[in-house]
Parts: sequence; structure tokens; C-alpha cells
Amino acid sequence: MIIYEQLENNMVKAYSDNGMMIHGGFPEADYAEAIDPANLNRTYTETDIPIPSEEISDSEALNIIMGRGIHGPDNSEAVPQED
Repeated sequence: MIIYEQLENNMVKAYSDNGMMIHGGFPEADYAEAIDPANLNRTYTETDIPIPSEEISDSEALNIIMGRGIHGPDNSEAVPQED
């Protein structure tokens, strides 16, 4: 279900209470959440697309710490190397 939350400064925040992307707005697209001026009366629909996780794997974290980035040179997941 879409939740519309009144914010300060006459703004409205829209989001899914099920962790799904919402669709609508301007430009019309899929959003994790949207904040619009209340006077625009924008409406959104809930999609069946889960909001992408911002978590990274342990190997991705190690590659970042080791200065190798998330992916290896060929854009595949980098394999940790012993130094």
C-alpha cells in the first residue's frame, strides 16, 4: 500500500509500506520514495519491483578496503588476492 506522509514546508512523502518501488510522479518513473509539493496532489501506484538493497557482500567490502573496487578489471566480481 502507498503511504502518503505530510512533511514540513507543505511537502508530501510517498512510499510503499511493503518495500516495493512506486510508480508515477514527474517525470513518470519508478521510485523508492517520492517527495512532492502537496499542492501538486501527485499519486503513485505500488509496483511488484522490490526496492534494491544497498547492502554489499563481504567480498565486495574487502575489495573496497583493499583498494580494488567492487569489481575486477573485466567487470566481474574481483577475487581477493593474498598480499
